[in-house]
Amino acid sequence: MSGHRLRHWRADDAHVLLAAVAGDIDIARQLPTLETVSDAHAHIAKTSGDDDRVAFAIVDGEDAVVGGIAAVLNRTMRTAWVSYWLLEHGRGQGLATRATVALSEWLFEHNIHRLELAHRLNNPASQRVAERAGFVREGIMREELEYDGVRYDTALMSRLPGDPTPDVEPLPGLRR
Repeated sequence: MSGHRLRHWRADDAHVLLAAVAGDIDIARQLPTLETVSDAHAHIAKTSGDDDRVAFAIVDGEDAVVGGIAAVLNRTMRTAWVSYWLLEHGRGQGLATRATVALSEWLFEHNIHRLELAHRLNNPASQRVAERAGFVREGIMREELEYDGVRYDTALMSRLPGDPTPDVEPLPGLRR
């Protein structure tokens, strides 16, 4: 196995977030508007301990960020909306799947019952990540997203604690 793992975001990761959103429109769409180092610091602060958001960096053996995974929590309903992204050099290694499995298990251990995510139908890589991480397609949300004047259908996926456990080695780093 690789030396990849999950860890909390740190203030010194701000430059990676800025470069990620500047260099990849699909990553930028998953994160808030980040235009300055201060914006990135505020985002990191909000997602590293806020009660309704959790976010972790996916890092390599050198502790360099290659991606991120996050969940927005609704503690009352015990649900979470999961999202993930990878920099280009982190793709194709199963890292998003392994991170999603790790975060899913962590959320289940923290009293979250239902996990949800959606992917554009024209994004088969994200679909593969979700399926390999044990998420089940529930349906199509027609024209749910709009980017640059174009509407996109998305597939709604979910995972419950009783669903079959994926045969995937979770990324290490998360503790109860």
